[in-house]
Amino acid sequence: MNTRVSVLKAHGSQNDILIVQGRPGDHAAEADVPRLVSRLCDRSGPLGADGVYFVDLAPAVPQAAFFNPDGSFAKLCGNGMRCLARLVLDTRDEQQAVVRAGGADFVVRRAESTAEGVRQTAVEMPRIDFAPAEPVVTGAQPHIDTPLPALHPTLGLTALAVPNDHLVAVVEKFDEDELVATGQRISAATDVVPRGANLSFIHPLDDGEIYVQTYERGAGLTRSCGSGVVASRAVYSRLGLAAPGERITVRNPGGVAVAWLAGEPSAWHATLQGNASYVYRAEVDLTALGAGEPTRIETDAFVDEIEAFARAREDNLAVLDAAGVHPSVG
Repeated sequence: MNTRVSVLKAHGSQNDILIVQGRPGDHAAEADVPRLVSRLCDRSGPLGADGVYFVDLAPAVPQAAFFNPDGSFAKLCGNGMRCLARLVLDTRDEQQAVVRAGGADFVVRRAESTAEGVRQTAVEMPRIDFAPAEPVVTGAQPHIDTPLPALHPTLGLTALAVPNDHLVAVVEKFDEDELVATGQRISAATDVVPRGANLSFIHPLDDGEIYVQTYERGAGLTRSCGSGVVASRAVYSRLGLAAPGERITVRNPGGVAVAWLAGEPSAWHATLQGNASYVYRAEVDLTALGAGEPTRIETDAFVDEIEAFARAREDNLAVLDAAGVHPSVG
């Protein structure tokens, strides 16, 4: 097994991830992968992140696997996939590629940099399902813009899988406390939402722009949730508030993305475009880190990219402030 390897830290809308080249089994026994991931992501340790993508770049279609900070496997991290896409495209010096992760193939492309110089990629996400085989909420499907009194007395909620389970509501005025309280009720109401679900509130801004914030199952409020952006974009068109092909700007506390839909309404898939910013590279002794041994790590920061995103972040927060949206994270 490899011990000292290059680890890239990157982020999509401040969803920061670590990308480790190679398959998980190249660096740890299967039973030890969760512990290694937890120590990589531990913010009190030398690195820290919202998750880890392992990627084998050798095959024609790179093979990737994502793990949450607690070491559990997940099919997808949408914001992280943007970063993984950039690494694949940079490594191969290509404009477009296919990446396989969580049993699905993702078409990934380069996208134009922002005015601040922030590098971007676009990812074609899996099919959106308003009536998944395993319902998000108990009862009849589809569940579209309908109150669930156990979760909220008045808000119309729409259930869908992207493939993560989501509930989405359009609100006239964003209230972060209300988002948190409703998200907590979802976690507790296992008779209504058997597996739990991420909850997103959509607050319309100017034409062609919306604000989305997500309360993630098991994580709470987040700066950004890629699948939450996709779910919200799909609900926005399902409710007739935007044409499917319209490129809607989605603002989160952590950044700005653009999303649009393609395909038949019964089988929409979304494209998610946004920043894929490199933060630093580090040489890491994974054996020592996984064993909990003291590990000295030196990082090589991408200063220009950090500064470019900082400028874009300030612009985003200024727009939100003018709209009366003041997130506590971001």
